[in-house]
Amino acid sequence: MMPSDPEDHDQRAAIAAEYVIGSLPADQRADFEHALARDFALQQDVYFWQDKLLPMTRMLAPVEPAPHVWARIERSLARHTEAPKQNWWQGLTFWRFGAMAASLVAMVLALKLIVPGITPAPEAVRYVAVLQSPDKKDAGWIVEASAGGKLRLTPLGTTTVAPQKVLQFWTKAQSASGPTSLGLVPPDRVTEIDVARLPTLEREQLFELTLEPEGGSTIGRPTGPILYVGRTVAMNIR
Repeated sequence: MMPSDPEDHDQRAAIAAEYVIGSLPADQRADFEHALARDFALQQDVYFWQDKLLPMTRMLAPVEPAPHVWARIERSLARHTEAPKQNWWQGLTFWRFGAMAASLVAMVLALKLIVPGITPAPEAVRYVAVLQSPDKKDAGWIVEASAGGKLRLTPLGTTTVAPQKVLQFWTKAQSASGPTSLGLVPPDRVTEIDVARLPTLEREQLFELTLEPEGGSTIGRPTGPILYVGRTVAMNIR
């Protein structure tokens, strides 16, 4: 169900990102498109993720998709071609991007990645967080994780880190008394972490990146400024 409350921005933004890369399940996509036709704020979220994610496709090596993926894309294109009138998000350009996202392994943001050798478990719950700057003017990273698998931290660009400074990754469940460090991360590439290293994985779990002295915090909690922060939303995987 598409959140109707505009204040629930993190979840709406995460769903918009999934819609843009083509990984939103069919029933959720129908609800999303119904809301998209009359929700200006949601349209702005889609524009935002198109601007963020489209340039990233040039950074990935092409991967030939499985035949059934192409067949599904062709069926979808045929259905929309037969329609008397198309909205902008149903046009050929948009679906070409959807095909590109599938052929480039459904990439980031973000979010249901189909990486060679790694297949998400069916009927699982995936947790996604969009990490934003504290003023919420910039979305810089996407966190994706599912129980028993990997947590994937994906940059949407390159975070500038001053000399003798590092990025440190943290998490904190709502009931936890303090944050847990997940280690230092590079500012310009994907980081994968075993979910088993997390103290827990649940809805509304906080993830953040802080700027720390070289070597990271030595006191078990952040000492530097928060650069990006967000909380997880839960999404069902079919």
